[in-house]
Amino acid sequence: MRRRSVLFTVPALLAGCAAEGHHWTGPGTESFSEAIADCRGRTVALGGKPERKFAIETCMVGKGWTPPGR
Repeated sequence: MRRRSVLFTVPALLAGCAAEGHHWTGPGTESFSEAIADCRGRTVALGGKPERKFAIETCMVGKGWTPPGR
């Protein structure tokens, strides 16, 4: 039974990660998943610093994406 709960929990967590950018809006020229992967790759040196979130958002805006709430 425990194994079954793990099998359902892991995909749910992954879906949550994939939906992270669900509220971003963009031109559709580059998929969200490609854009966010590129921006995360460019900012990996910042690690877990708060500046990384800003850098990722700046990168995404540069690609034409609009963050949620704007």
